[in-house]
Amino acid sequence: MPYCHELSLVAHCRILRLGKPADMGSVEQKSEHSSKPARAWSYRPGISMRVAIGFAAVALTVFGANLITRESADEARKHMRQLLMQHEPLVRATEALADAVSRHERVIVDQFDRATISDTEVREAELRIVEALDAYEEAAKRFPNDEFLIPELRTQLEAFSASGARLLERSQHRRASLREYWSRLDRLEAKLNMPQDRAVRFAGAVFASESVMQLQRALSTVRERVSTAASISSTHSAQSVIQSENAFASLLKRYAPDLETFHGAPWVEEVSSGFKQLVASRRAAFNAIADFDEHAGSFRDQGADAASMVVTRLVQPARRALADADQLAVHASEEADRQLVWVSAIVMTLLIVIAVATVGSVTRPVRNLTRATRRVASGIVRTRVARGGARELDALAAAFNQMAEQLEHAEGEVRAYQAELETKVDERTRELKHLAHHDPLTQLPNRRQLFAHLEASIARAQKEKQRIAVFFIDLDNFKTINDSLGHAFGDAVLQAVSERLRSHAPSAHAFSARFGGDEFTVICENVRGVYDAESIGAALLEQFQSSLIVHGRELRISVSVGASVYPDHADNPHALLRAADAALFRSKELGRACWSLFAPELFEAASSRFKVEQSLRRAVERGEFELLYQPQVCFETCETHTVEALLRWRQPDGQVIAPSEFFEVAEQSGLITEINYWALRTAIEAAAMWQSDVWPKARVAVNISSQQFLSGDFVQHVAQLLKQHSLPASCLEIELTENVLQTGPTTIATLRRLRDLGVSIALDDFGTGYSSLTSLEQLPLTRVKIDRSLIASIDTGKRAPAIVRSIIGLCHSLGLQVTAEGVERSSQLGVLLTDRGVQVQGFLVSRPIAASTVPLFLSHAGEHLRSLAASAPAPQDIDTSSRLRVLQLSSARTARRSSGGSEEG
Repeated sequence: MPYCHELSLVAHCRILRLGKPADMGSVEQKSEHSSKPARAWSYRPGISMRVAIGFAAVALTVFGANLITRESADEARKHMRQLLMQHEPLVRATEALADAVSRHERVIVDQFDRATISDTEVREAELRIVEALDAYEEAAKRFPNDEFLIPELRTQLEAFSASGARLLERSQHRRASLREYWSRLDRLEAKLNMPQDRAVRFAGAVFASESVMQLQRALSTVRERVSTAASISSTHSAQSVIQSENAFASLLKRYAPDLETFHGAPWVEEVSSGFKQLVASRRAAFNAIADFDEHAGSFRDQGADAASMVVTRLVQPARRALADADQLAVHASEEADRQLVWVSAIVMTLLIVIAVATVGSVTRPVRNLTRATRRVASGIVRTRVARGGARELDALAAAFNQMAEQLEHAEGEVRAYQAELETKVDERTRELKHLAHHDPLTQLPNRRQLFAHLEASIARAQKEKQRIAVFFIDLDNFKTINDSLGHAFGDAVLQAVSERLRSHAPSAHAFSARFGGDEFTVICENVRGVYDAESIGAALLEQFQSSLIVHGRELRISVSVGASVYPDHADNPHALLRAADAALFRSKELGRACWSLFAPELFEAASSRFKVEQSLRRAVERGEFELLYQPQVCFETCETHTVEALLRWRQPDGQVIAPSEFFEVAEQSGLITEINYWALRTAIEAAAMWQSDVWPKARVAVNISSQQFLSGDFVQHVAQLLKQHSLPASCLEIELTENVLQTGPTTIATLRRLRDLGVSIALDDFGTGYSSLTSLEQLPLTRVKIDRSLIASIDTGKRAPAIVRSIIGLCHSLGLQVTAEGVERSSQLGVLLTDRGVQVQGFLVSRPIAASTVPLFLSHAGEHLRSLAASAPAPQDIDTSSRLRVLQLSSARTARRSSGGSEEG
């Protein structure tokens, strides 16, 4: 019970206090209660029994109140049911009629753009109006005031249905007129193309007649403007069509003599006659469109009037009637509520009376317990409480007396424990003081003691006109040690480094501290100049030239060092450490395992990097990145096999930044992983969209950074994205540079997991840096992408073509696909077309395009690639009889001859 917990808490709090001894006189005075003889046993009603009697009375009262309120509620529900049965059918009938009118209008409008009219849907919509009107007429018989509206409503709805039927007839007439016009336009275009086809068959190549080409362009302009005018139906568009037709007629009249000379007078007459028929067909089609638009507006007005009449004169009055009926039901419900309030008041009064009586029988013994508790809390632990009252309270008093006896014994034990505790607290305080100023792992001074020591050193140097050198030391590739050998081994390495700094101090006044992570700081006082700092920095590097022995293993580790000098570079601890850190970053940029002295320009470089990093973080939050896609095409099939996702950063001012300008900062700040994951997710979303729409064989290639690839959950993340967007793994290709594809067991295992998943792996930028054949032999690759630096001189250099052909042959012999990057000139394409099985990527084929533009590129890709292949010059030192380019041209000419023969036949 709550009072037991209160007594125990107060008593135990008193034990932990070191107060003066209890008042013995008070103890003896109160202890007389314990000497009284035990009372004879008698029955005492418990608190639960008293509460049960009271609540039984409340239950009886509630039962009676329920009987009264149930009768009132049944009466209200009966009245509500009668009102709903009377008004609800009329409401439903009016709403069904309004819905039928709206549905009929939607059905008529939906037929406008269909190739054929669905008579079934129209008849169903008309029948639905008739059925809804009949249902309303049946429901309105109970309401004589609404029957007079039925004849007027039936007349208006019949006129609305007839107007819809006439509008459908005009829609069919408009569609037939447009179909006739486009048919005539296609025949006229075919007539203009006949001279071109004859020229191709005669000369073996395309020789275009300038006059015919101008007529073709003029006719194309007519097609575009008629298409626009037919869709927007404006006066300006119609005038534009007439101007384009006049332009075609003028060109035909101007070139008529030349055309008769080259192609014959009958051909010219057929073109002229066809164009006149085309103009007449266009006028008929535009008249049909204008007539259709006029009647469509009238139809919509009639539909709006019919719907308005149904809503305002039928639906709204019916709903008002139903609302009036609901208001009557509310009045009945309020009457039942008032009865319930009276009953609730009676029950509450009875409950209060029972509660007061029950509480009075409990509070008196509780007050006695409270007074005894206060005495125990003041130190009189021999206090006892007289027993009696309710059974539960009597048991509580017995428990209190037993607790007081135990407290009396415990007080002596607490005093003994307190002495032992004070000894342990003193020992722990000394340990905490040591930990406050030392690193717990290496036992070197920590950052707090470092700043205190540096401030004191600066004060001494300022007073004695001396210099101080501050060195920042960072372990190179320490993360690799942690990842490969474990964090426990990494901690042991840090301890070995700290021990070497203690035992091989670079100067007599050196102070070493651990700054954090794998960074250490050394402060050297009484430095005579910069040349002393140089010798100390060299000595620090030399200290770590010899191996470290960690857990019985010989380990070679290098360090990078940055240095700053007081007062040459800064005059306060924070600025000195910041300058040394900037110099350390410079050492990292120079390739590690070296040392650098601070220079003012390093702050500018650090500031620039910081600005770029902050801009990158804002770009990630605001979504300023976008993906463009550059196609990789095959000239053998004239198809697009893959598109490569290329990252771009579009800043708020519209400037677009390439990855080469921010990639290094993104890697150093760790943002590259988040950016790469966004790019991978966006590329997979785009590929899934293309695959389900215009490009069933869609494939997308995504560049992956080393940090993202080497993360433990990369393969799992790729699998989740593919499953989320229902994209087959074969539609994704991961592009990795060779510096990422280190042939270690972990890297090869990750690549094989990707290959088992079905994802393709491409080796990017092959032919640059440290490209090795070992990568091709050991790594589970599917594609090699030849770097643009080799392709750049393939049409001008003497050795580049041979190198590229060798790479292509080697890859084909290993079963690898090949892609040539950076193809920008036709002469480069001509050299690449001399080898089979080479996919091409570069500005010559297409610049990077947005995802929404990829379908448009795919629709014209075949014609565009054939044009590029035909215009690409063949290398003079290659036998073209056995090359791809010759095969393509031969197949193209064969196709043209076969098509020409069929036309002549």
